[in-house]
Amino acid sequence: MRLIEKHYYTINKSFLKALGIWPHNNSQFISLLQQLLVLTLTLTYIGMQLLVFTTTKYNMVLFIKVSSFIFSFIVITLKYCTFMLKSKSIQNLHYFIQEDWKLIQNKLEFNIILKYAHNGQFCAHFLFLFIVFVVIALSFMQFLPYILDIVLPLDEPRPRKIIITAEYFDPENKYFVTEALHEILLIALVASIMFATASQLLVFCFHTLGMFQIVSHRIQYSIEDSVLHASNSEKEYAIYKRVVQAVIAHRRTMEFFNILISSFNVPYCIIAIIGLISLSVNLYGLVEAIMISKNMNYILLYFIMTLNHLIYMFVTMTFGQKVNDSNNELFTLLYNTSWYMMPLSSQKLILFLLQKTGKELYAVVGMIIVAKMETFASVRNAKN
Repeated sequence: MRLIEKHYYTINKSFLKALGIWPHNNSQFISLLQQLLVLTLTLTYIGMQLLVFTTTKYNMVLFIKVSSFIFSFIVITLKYCTFMLKSKSIQNLHYFIQEDWKLIQNKLEFNIILKYAHNGQFCAHFLFLFIVFVVIALSFMQFLPYILDIVLPLDEPRPRKIIITAEYFDPENKYFVTEALHEILLIALVASIMFATASQLLVFCFHTLGMFQIVSHRIQYSIEDSVLHASNSEKEYAIYKRVVQAVIAHRRTMEFFNILISSFNVPYCIIAIIGLISLSVNLYGLVEAIMISKNMNYILLYFIMTLNHLIYMFVTMTFGQKVNDSNNELFTLLYNTSWYMMPLSSQKLILFLLQKTGKELYAVVGMIIVAKMETFASVRNAKN
């Protein structure tokens, strides 16, 4: 793992270890304690939100306020449980990446895979900054009445209210500060889970894209060489060997991609359904806050929640589209080059690759959502 850690894992590794879902932890006991602590905090907080329905008169506004966060918390908790249960699969994917790095043949290929690894790091850092901004913004909104009472005091203190509707059995808000700190702690926790899991999936996605580029590089290099040296039997064998290496790289890329999809398909089926429900609830809450209640706090709150859902969906669809585009570009490269001038043994391998890349390659998230930009556009239009 040391071969790839400095290129793929920086801050996200720290979060994965802190949450107990880093698959290479030496102490399983400590990881188990961390997992129990995280699950206890998240599940009890979900229960506290559900208790509101038993202590408060039910109406649609209350349902939207509570559900907008409950569904989001459930989705993130399910993601955490998925990474717990799929620890062995994630570990195998890490080893798969490490073996791919060992199969790099020259500096050009190294630069290609390194470029995509660093792109993944950049996206992970950007995601971290965005999540930190969201947590700080929600914390600022929570303590805004205190700040305004200091900066612009009124005759009476401004009303204080917990952002996330949860039952603390404190109708007079005597322990508001404690409740607010508990709320912010849980927001930071679920934000950390979201960052850790999303950044891990980003690593896998960028590695897949990088491997597709290496396959394209090997094919292009072999074909160019074949046009120049097609008559020499020894060099024909060398060309054949290079094409074999391209086929091996493509096979490993497809194997890695299929393992990635199959490992997360079943749990993400549930996550995708609840996620879409959560998006719908938050969109409804945003419209209601703008058109009816005209409450600026809830407008900002629902806007942030909706934006998080849309960004996550957009990134997922973008990577699914890029994988398919990489597959199509490889097919176009094979089709447009003079592969028919190569030795017969190499032609067979090229035709094999043409057959494999001639089909659309889309990731199906949770066995129900095809990861492509048309899907995101259709969901966006449906919400409009």
